[in-house]
Order: sequence, then C-alpha cells, then structure tokens
Amino acid sequence: MAKVKGPLMSMEASGAYGGTLVFGRRLGANVVRQLVTPANPRSADQQVARNRVRVFGALQSFFNNTALVADGQTQTDKERLAAITPAGQRWNSYLQQVGIGSGGTTYTAAQTAWDALQAAEKTAWDSAAVALSPAITQVAQKDAGGVDATPLTAGNVWFIGQYALSRVGLASVPAATPPTYA
Repeated sequence: MAKVKGPLMSMEASGAYGGTLVFGRRLGANVVRQLVTPANPRSADQQVARNRVRVFGALQSFFNNTALVADGQTQTDKERLAAITPAGQRWNSYLQQVGIGSGGTTYTAAQTAWDALQAAEKTAWDSAAVALSPAITQVAQKDAGGVDATPLTAGNVWFIGQYALSRVGLASVPAATPPTYA
C-alpha cells in the first residue's frame, strides 16, 4: 500500500477515485491502494479460513474484556502478549497469526490435540471456559456454501487459545486439565 503526502492536491483524501484507486488513512498515515471488488466465495476452503478467524475473534474479545490472570502471573494474557508482540504489529493480529499458523498448521495441530482428549477432559475445558469472566461461548462454524455447521464448543475455543499462547511461550501446551484463572 503506497503512502502519500498531499493526495489529490489536498492535505487528506479518502474514498474511491476514478473507479481504480482508494484513498484513506491506515495507522495514522495517508495511504492509497487499488480498488478491489471483493468476491465472496463460499468454497469449503474459504469457509475453513473464515471459521478460524471467527474463533480468534472470540478469543480476542475475551482477552480484551477480561481482568483475569493465569495462576502465577501478574498481568492479563493481553498485557503479556502485547509486551512480546513484534514492533509494528498489534497484539491481536499477532495472536491470530501465531494461532492459525502458515496454511493453518498451528490451528490444525491444536484441533488434533483437542480431538485426542477424552470426553470428560473436554467437559472440564467446557466448564472452565464458561466459568471465565466474561465467559467464552461456542463459536458458529460454516461449511461449503455457507451452510451452518456444528459450532465449536466453548472449551474447544479456549483450548485453541491456550495452544496459541503456548506457541509464543506464554502458557504450557494445553493438556487434559484446563489452566486456572483468577
């Protein structure tokens, strides 16, 4: 994305121009980019990608709105994550980048670990997730064509979040017992 000074002979410009360019601000800088008309494919792969983003949206909402800290910690997960986020990146995009991984590898590994848990262990994660403040809830999922699929349980979402935190060294790799937060 190009940075511009004095676009269109003005101090600031925003919106589309000539059906080809879009002017605006990003992170406090004037920018210009090509106008792209989005396609909205509902392919299976596109829905998988959107489902992953939905999960991390729910996790980001939790991290943004909680004052809970993990046992043995003095800061919230958001504060700890923000402290290690690379310069020029925001904590929430870093969490999503790490938690999904290149080509979805980290997310898939987290889901595989979740699938290996016993039913009672999954129930313990579900109970822990809804006991948090604010509670983590199940996250809607879609299949190809945008058809509703089975939502991920609250415990599954929480497990994926803990797996992401483990990838950056802020938590241990999640196992049968969910972490304790107070």
